[in-house]
Amino acid sequence: MPGLMNTDQPPGSGSRRRALLILGGAALLVLALLVGVAVSVTSMFTSDSPDSPVSFGPGSSAAPAPGGASVGSGPAAEAALARRPMLDIPAQAAMPHTLSTRTAGPPISLPQPEQVSGVLVPTGFPDSEEGAIAQVIELARVGLSGADPQVWAQAYNSMAEPGAAVAEQTPAARNLVGLRRAANMRETGPLRPGMTISWTPTSAMVKGSTDDGTYTVACVLGELVADNKGRVVTAGWGTCLPMRRVDDQWRIASGPAAADAPAAWPGSDEAVAAGYRDLIR
Repeated sequence: MPGLMNTDQPPGSGSRRRALLILGGAALLVLALLVGVAVSVTSMFTSDSPDSPVSFGPGSSAAPAPGGASVGSGPAAEAALARRPMLDIPAQAAMPHTLSTRTAGPPISLPQPEQVSGVLVPTGFPDSEEGAIAQVIELARVGLSGADPQVWAQAYNSMAEPGAAVAEQTPAARNLVGLRRAANMRETGPLRPGMTISWTPTSAMVKGSTDDGTYTVACVLGELVADNKGRVVTAGWGTCLPMRRVDDQWRIASGPAAADAPAAWPGSDEAVAAGYRDLIR
């Protein structure tokens, strides 16, 4: 309306103001995706019903640690383990908040890779649950670089055995696509100038293993940091992958993708309740 126009505004100031609003809002968009994408995006593509939400407080106790019970062996047992929903926690639990005084168990000591040169993802971890976790962590380190779905696919495909879920159909890939769309960025390629996104692993767990020990679903959790020209937001972000021991290596197993990991702030009550344990090297 003409009566609402600011005639004292210099030419072009409206465009500059819109640009500043876009830059300032980008960090908020990223934050919104970081705290909710692991829960909301994945639930849109899975048919399994999540567990009932839980509340956390001073009197709450941690949920039973993942794994332990016999799940059998073979393709049917593997698929059931991979698809089994994990603890459902509020999306805001991924935001930074008070750390827990409890633990889900002793820290996990990570083995070192035997091969780091000439490969996209370091490999050569031992035939153990810790070895499977370490392999997933190295894949996530490489695959989450720049929050680029294409980079994730390259790292994933370099380790996937025939018959594994397509990289683009994994929860991690959908989360990265959703993050970029919400931040109004291209679905692949470099981030906006001045923006960086990094992920640092902090904790992990084994969701479960088949009775024959050749198939394990390992989940890792870490701190995702988005920096948009000095505007920094952080949140907890994790992923689960089905891993199979093939010869002397851990590979992403054939069969369905694993249900997404609970998104919790590392070290919080929610992370402990989900079963995440600290990492040590």
